[in-house]
Amino acid sequence: MSSYQPNKAALTSLHNKILVMIVGPTSIGKSTLMKKVCELDPEFSYVQAFTTRPRRDDAPSTYRHITESEAATLYANHQAITYIPHPTTGYIYGTDHASYKSRYNLLDTLSSTVELYRNLPFERTVTISLTAELVDWQRWLALRFNAPSSELTKRLEEAKTSIGWSIAQRDNHAWLLNSEVNLEDCAQQVIDHVKGTKRLSSDTPKEATDLLKYVENLLS
Repeated sequence: MSSYQPNKAALTSLHNKILVMIVGPTSIGKSTLMKKVCELDPEFSYVQAFTTRPRRDDAPSTYRHITESEAATLYANHQAITYIPHPTTGYIYGTDHASYKSRYNLLDTLSSTVELYRNLPFERTVTISLTAELVDWQRWLALRFNAPSSELTKRLEEAKTSIGWSIAQRDNHAWLLNSEVNLEDCAQQVIDHVKGTKRLSSDTPKEATDLLKYVENLLS
């Protein structure tokens, strides 16, 4: 909701924090990667956003799951820093001052909300788009969605938007090729990029364009 105004006092807690936004389509491994980054470096933690989305049974959740009534109360009392209805599912996602626990804060971010987070008074924001080999993503996607469904279609539409947005980026943006086999190396690349010891490439990898073509074909 663009008209939402957070509690100004809560915003001051962001001034000495860095937000690391991980953008990518469903099932690309964002949560798994963030977990590994936090294991490798205690200066990192994931942003514990709240959501009205039901908890998934197949994996641990990085979210604080709340009811629609609880979300409405946070909104009405201006206690949330961000309060975002998902564009395809309608579930509410948001954060409050307690969500940002560390110096470096990792957030699984929708492409449509990157600018919203960039406009918050963080010391600095970093945006990394996550992609993968097409065969890997197909396997990960099948593990979550084992049959055609309206939910899968919504997620594919979101994936098309997300990948397209990432390909169009030119500033304050980098790419990372995710890999199950080299997960620790991928996590270390995130750490190095954020801390400035070794930068990720800003050039769009072929794997991203392969994923976009695949999604477009599925939706056509």
